[in-house]
Amino acid sequence: MTPKEPLLSHDFYKNVWYDKENRICLILSAVITSTFLSIIVKLYPFPNFLPDSYSYIDAAYNNANINMWPVGYSKFLRLISVFNRSDTGLVIVQYSLLQLAILFFLFSIKYLLQPGKWAMRVLFILLVLNPLWLYIANFVSSDALFATFSLLWLTSLFWLLFRPAAKMFIFHALVLGFVFSVRYNALYYPFISILVVLLANGTIREKLLRLAIVIVPVSWFLLYTTLTFKDRLGVATFSPFGGWQMGSNALFMYAHVAPANRGPVPKQFARIHSITIKHMDSLSRLKQRPDQELGIYYLWDEKAPLKLYLAQKYRKDSTTYYLKRWASVSNFYGQYGSWLIKQYPGEFLRYYIWPNFINYYSPPTEFLGIYNMGSDTVDPGAVNWFGYKSNKVHHFSKNKIIILTAIFPLLLAMINVIFFFGFIGFVVLGGFSKVSPYYRAVLWIMLLIWLSNLAFSVFASPIVLRYQAFPFIFTLAFAGLLLEFVIRQSFQESKPKKEEVEPVVDPAV
Repeated sequence: MTPKEPLLSHDFYKNVWYDKENRICLILSAVITSTFLSIIVKLYPFPNFLPDSYSYIDAAYNNANINMWPVGYSKFLRLISVFNRSDTGLVIVQYSLLQLAILFFLFSIKYLLQPGKWAMRVLFILLVLNPLWLYIANFVSSDALFATFSLLWLTSLFWLLFRPAAKMFIFHALVLGFVFSVRYNALYYPFISILVVLLANGTIREKLLRLAIVIVPVSWFLLYTTLTFKDRLGVATFSPFGGWQMGSNALFMYAHVAPANRGPVPKQFARIHSITIKHMDSLSRLKQRPDQELGIYYLWDEKAPLKLYLAQKYRKDSTTYYLKRWASVSNFYGQYGSWLIKQYPGEFLRYYIWPNFINYYSPPTEFLGIYNMGSDTVDPGAVNWFGYKSNKVHHFSKNKIIILTAIFPLLLAMINVIFFFGFIGFVVLGGFSKVSPYYRAVLWIMLLIWLSNLAFSVFASPIVLRYQAFPFIFTLAFAGLLLEFVIRQSFQESKPKKEEVEPVVDPAV
């Protein structure tokens, strides 16, 4: 395809609108989206807040270029505020964008892979009518935006494999650069993109040019962020949060190491380790430990070792602002956490990796299971940003528990099982020899993304349901396609073959 051709095939555009079933889906989606939005706004006059929300809002208010979290969502908040500063407007935009991305994803699958009609109908119902996206979009958090642009990233990969147009590479590069700035879960995305660029049709010169196009936005953001941290905070790092997370992950493991098995530590870790040992001994006397389940305890609790060490280090310093303090210990915490993991690899596998693997299979609801962290107030930053009359927030029920989201960990567990065994069934039934080369390439890429997401999620941080919105969507979609193939092949093989029968001749003739 030449660079002068359109971003997508004209046939695709025509197919989306002029195909009767697609047109019905579009109209239904518009009606459903409007209806769901009116319901959620009625039930939840104020959106859901979590600890990250206030960091995002603060960075948006100050137009910060670095923060604890990637600044992409804060820039998004600032952009939305140009047109509408209300929280309702934010929720509407987040949900609408996610629904549009899901539709683009589904219509592209239908056009490019041509699955059965009933498979697409079921996927449309399960994805477009899914109430989980409402609750995720109702957060002042990057979850919905990350899922939206991750879907755009994935769908554009399909189109790059199908027809590697120059405009699509530019679109893909911009999407990749932005999603990389929204959440650290996208750290493995560039490697998948590079692989697809190499697999797409084209000469060596064309592939090198495409690689440059795809890599430039990501490289620029990575370099700019690192240099900005170095210039303003004195720490040359892309993500200070990574060191904190490494330390936290290691402490969840170390909490299970028996005192008799604790060995000596290097001199540079003596102080932080002394705080850790004292803290672990205190926790051992509690009936209900705050670190029983993987979560945010060792990251954010003021009584946990990482925050205690930070407070002690700067107790005589009243001039250094918090972000600089927080970033200054990141590399040190990363080294300490890495050392603990190397000393106790078995315990790390048992007490961190394995529980987190179970969480990937069926992730806890976390903040999706309770409104506003169980509180009826919000911080002053949210009051100021959204123009609230007071810091009081409420929803339709006095009970802060969100009951509906409790079913989704089980559903995601079922989807992951269907996807895994569906892929095995596809291979056993000779699926790769019965589909087109393009379909084969897409399936291998999807398996690679699923495995990459699994590995990154399990090793990076404790998994919760809101982190898995994007994997939920693509795993459900391809689990459905694989299951459709297995069922269709099973029915075909179960049909009795017609046997040739000798004609009976009537002797009287």
